[in-house]
Amino acid sequence: MTIPIGRRGFIAGVGCVSIAAALSGAAWAEQQENLRSVKSLKAGKAQLDPVTLQLSGPSGANTSLEAQRGKPFLLHVWATWCGPCKQELPKLDAFMASLGTDCPIIPVAVASATPEKVAAFLDAAGLKHIPAWTVDKAAYKAWLKTSDVAIPVTYLIDGSGRLRASAEGGVNWSAPDAAQQLHDIFAEL
Repeated sequence: MTIPIGRRGFIAGVGCVSIAAALSGAAWAEQQENLRSVKSLKAGKAQLDPVTLQLSGPSGANTSLEAQRGKPFLLHVWATWCGPCKQELPKLDAFMASLGTDCPIIPVAVASATPEKVAAFLDAAGLKHIPAWTVDKAAYKAWLKTSDVAIPVTYLIDGSGRLRASAEGGVNWSAPDAAQQLHDIFAEL
């Protein structure tokens, strides 16, 4: 059974679709404006205990962030179920690819199941430069000394393993000068 739509109904329907598209575009633009710049990670006073989080990878691979001592890095925490993370990850992947093998960014998934499931998620999304590291949520919260965590979040960690800055929410990894901003931040440490 088909229901005929009159001219008024058609015009009203087109109007509703137009309004929905405009609102969707406005929400997307607002989200882009809310991205933090890489330079927002400007180093402040050292905070917290040095990071010693244990990371787990596929096939039983393990490492510790303690192994990074001596050089600063960014710790980027995300989750497979996080909508803003899913939007940010392709930009982070491209940024990491542009930096090459000496990339000072360590992305880790929290509360996202096993490293194998994280690897499958990354593979399905075509993200080739983000490793499938996971971190235990309880250990992560203990390091931060909090019971409430926000993701995505990026932390600037200095050469002694201490937190120097953080940026909650997405980072604008696709800014034309993002690599220079990162270089400038590390030069100040």
